[in-house]
Amino acid sequence: MKSVKIFSRSPFSILWWSGTLSSFGDWATLFASVALASYLGATDGNSELTAVVPVVARIIPAFMSSFAGLLADRFNKKNVMIISDLVRMVVVLGLFFTTTLFQLFLINFIAEIFSLIRQPSREAIVPELVENDYLVKANSLFVVGTYASLPLASLLFGFFSDAKFIESIVSYGNGWSGSVVFLVDSLTFLISTILLFSLKTSSQSAGTTTQNNALSDLKEGINYFFKNKELRTVTTSISLSLVGAGALFVLGSSYLTQSLKFTQSSFGFMIASFGFGIVFTMVILSYFVTTFNRVSFFIGISMIITGLSLLFAFNSYEFSTILFFIFISGIGSGSVYLLTISYLQSTTSENLRGRVFGNFYTIGRLSLLVSVFISGFVASFANNYFEVDGVLLVLRLSSCFILFSGLMTFIRGYKKIIREFGFENSNFNKLRLNLESNEDEPLWILIT
Repeated sequence: MKSVKIFSRSPFSILWWSGTLSSFGDWATLFASVALASYLGATDGNSELTAVVPVVARIIPAFMSSFAGLLADRFNKKNVMIISDLVRMVVVLGLFFTTTLFQLFLINFIAEIFSLIRQPSREAIVPELVENDYLVKANSLFVVGTYASLPLASLLFGFFSDAKFIESIVSYGNGWSGSVVFLVDSLTFLISTILLFSLKTSSQSAGTTTQNNALSDLKEGINYFFKNKELRTVTTSISLSLVGAGALFVLGSSYLTQSLKFTQSSFGFMIASFGFGIVFTMVILSYFVTTFNRVSFFIGISMIITGLSLLFAFNSYEFSTILFFIFISGIGSGSVYLLTISYLQSTTSENLRGRVFGNFYTIGRLSLLVSVFISGFVASFANNYFEVDGVLLVLRLSSCFILFSGLMTFIRGYKKIIREFGFENSNFNKLRLNLESNEDEPLWILIT
């Protein structure tokens, strides 16, 4: 058995700490970049508009994921991650000296490109470090590391933004107190790079030896991605659900503060509740799930849970009830993500794994990009031309969209099971993802 404990000297532990440190710094930098954009825009009285500049800069590079996947397959995955972290270390350091919105946009844009380059290599190298039976546990720990660092990063930004002792430090940069966070983020990338240098991987991680040119390899990855029926079904359904899910983050704050008249902090609590739901499902699934032969069926169920819970949340006017159903939606969303990533890792050959993940993230990000751009437009159109709450309408329609996508995925998975076993077949009890407890420790033990 290959270890998936994070407090050890195993290759997985090194990779986990490297990724978690980077995530911690990235969250803090995102908070600081949004705040810096508002700070820079305040002089012109456009702080609300300028605040979205770094967010847009991080969304636009979505098309780079397929190219990033190609790099993961053609070159040494460890070296790709090291170079990506080194570049981000230098680039993020530039934010400490940023004084214009253009500089802020450009640096965030470049940083996100190298984040996208790193991601497929990280996902593709995991199966080389852990056995298939432990992929869910491994991916659960990665997601826990990513989302657990979110509140810590928020606290870090808040602390440095208000601390008086850093005034002498920021005087060497742009003078804005929150810019110290950029120095911390740059340091996390340096530590991540040092950790990656000590990472021992198999010879497979050296990349695919191929006589094809880059364009041919890219085409090969795209053809494989779309010719695999199960992969195509799962990706299409998830992409459709992401179009719906994006509305939650675009319009969630407006719904709580304008439609329901809650305080500004309510949106933070809602997102936190969603994150806690994701972490919860990571713990549960990491303990039970080991195989993925009925993945579309269970992804469909998870998406149905997500859509229904969001629909209930946006038909409620009690904050506690909303938080509860948002928490449940996080459980469903976390299940979808975990099962999908683990399925891709376990079923894709090593020489195509990077490109498959690259294509997957490209489609997912483009789906979110579509959602970001159309959600506000549709809500505004409904407000102006129909006597309805446009924000609430879009959120409810988005929930139904996710529910519909889940039903389609569920039906496809169910039909496949019927074709394999039939209604009368006694082996119909194989309809499971090996949901049985075993002798392995659960996630909360593996962490320690």
